[in-house]
Amino acid sequence: MLLLMVACGRDVLESDSTLPADTGDSGALPDDPEGSDFLYADHILRFDITLDAQAMDALGTEPSEDVVATFAYAGEAYEVGLHLKGSSAGSFRTLDEKAAFKIDFHQWDPDQTFHGVRRLTLNNMIQDSTMSHEHAAYWLFDRVGVPSPRHGYANVWVNGELYGLYGIVETADEQLVNRLFEGDDDGQMYEGGYGFDLYDWAVDEFPQKEGDETERVALQSLVTAVEACPADGVLALIEAYFDADALFAMWAVELAISDPDGYSTQANNYLLYHAPLASQWTMLPWGPDQGFEDADPLLGKINGRLTSMCLADVGCAPGLYAAIEQVLVTWESSGFADYVDAETARIEADCRADPRSEWGDYGCRDEQALMRDWVRARPEVARAELP
Repeated sequence: MLLLMVACGRDVLESDSTLPADTGDSGALPDDPEGSDFLYADHILRFDITLDAQAMDALGTEPSEDVVATFAYAGEAYEVGLHLKGSSAGSFRTLDEKAAFKIDFHQWDPDQTFHGVRRLTLNNMIQDSTMSHEHAAYWLFDRVGVPSPRHGYANVWVNGELYGLYGIVETADEQLVNRLFEGDDDGQMYEGGYGFDLYDWAVDEFPQKEGDETERVALQSLVTAVEACPADGVLALIEAYFDADALFAMWAVELAISDPDGYSTQANNYLLYHAPLASQWTMLPWGPDQGFEDADPLLGKINGRLTSMCLADVGCAPGLYAAIEQVLVTWESSGFADYVDAETARIEADCRADPRSEWGDYGCRDEQALMRDWVRARPEVARAELP
């Protein structure tokens, strides 16, 4: 049975031998509002979730609505809000499968955090056979200076049953905005994807993650400028509304890792943040779990409106080509291939032991090996395809 004790403002679990054998690190973490010690941790953590029958029934009928759950880590227990995540056409899975989770530590207590972090996003990585794509992509985005979320790993247990290896993704909320845009973090952040791009019809439909929901003047101004932009004025538009270097770098990473589902290629999986003091937009990657395997030509699939406009403008395209070359230089000089080798090896055993994976040994062994080979070969292949 589980006994709850109160210590240092959080519940502490004492357990008997009925708990499952440990899989994943359960060492203590310091308080850190940025979550640095578990996002980008060099070890796999262990999280335990407990749901009663009422909560499980509720998640079966209304999976996107928060239920009361207990979240445990390293002997600490928290009463949290929990719901399932993912799109019905993609990564969503039920509790009978490998469900993905959103966990809110201050849903019932506004002062409660998990070592300084208010929310956790636990991705089931069900669409990535290697369970490595998103982890590697965010590392590369960071290395080339693109503002982006961070990523770690945990083995997750639900009601004493191992659900498998999960990706811990920094949640797209006010804490992400505070970390990335310190001092200019009172703006609006939107989630782009599922067809939402910089078109006039989309302004009122963009899902909003942060900021005043009634304040879309800045977004309307950006979209109006895109709608009115002449064919030879795209670079001037980008420089007026964005940090051009950061925007080109984001697109360049998407194209370098051959992500078929990012902004550049599909107008999908991205965040838009408007910093009001700088009066500047930033585009952030979000969910780059489909890269590192596509054999499409480097510039063969471009559907993001702004990327398409840039590549059609002889004044803008060279800036993106130069950014791609710089990403490839960083790819090689930062030891990215060695990093991918080490990280895929680090999670391979836990990936293969995942009882709810839909890929089995094939993804965790064979597909990871293919990814490692792809990463080593990619710079030469991509350079050969640059105009």
